[in-house]
Formats: sequence, C-alpha cells, structure tokens
Amino acid sequence: MEITMKNQDKFNEIAYKKAQKRVKDIRTYYYMVLGYLAVGYFIVSRNYDGNLLNISRNYSVWIVILWGIFLLGYGIYLFTPYFRNWEERKTKELMEKYKQKN
Repeated sequence: MEITMKNQDKFNEIAYKKAQKRVKDIRTYYYMVLGYLAVGYFIVSRNYDGNLLNISRNYSVWIVILWGIFLLGYGIYLFTPYFRNWEERKTKELMEKYKQKN
C-alpha cells in the first residue's frame, strides 16, 4: 500500500512539473506574440512609404515576415498534440533502447 502511495505521489509530482512547464511555454509564446505585434507595428509604420507591396526594396518588412513565420511554426509546435508529444515519445523510445542494451 505504501509503495503505491509513493508511486502516486511521484506521478503527481511529475505531472505537476510537466503542467507547470507547459503553462510557462504557453505564457512565453503569448509574450513573444505581443512583442512581435509591437515591434512589427513599429518597424512597418516607421518604414511605410505608401507602397507596402514593394517588399523587395523594403528589407524591414522581410524581418517582420520571417519573424511571423517563426512564431507560426513555434505556435504549431506548441499547440499541436502530435508535435507536443514528440519529445515524450522519443524519450520513451530511447529509454527502451538503452534498457535493451543493458
């Protein structure tokens, strides 16, 4: 009985730490999006010459576009279950591999 309680406590501790890390990651992402919006607005508004479609000569817009693509990719990684669970699946796979070697 006591062993089961210890295992349950350990499981709860691990689950709590995973949930805490997830909340921290989501909060960080939201701050990154807010920063992107603020800095992106500043960059685009400072360099706006009336023709936003002339992207080839407006390099600051490229920075905003690439930063947006990065944020989109990170958001997909963060909020899509397949990518979010990849790290856990890979860890389990490697642990099994190391157990078989020993």
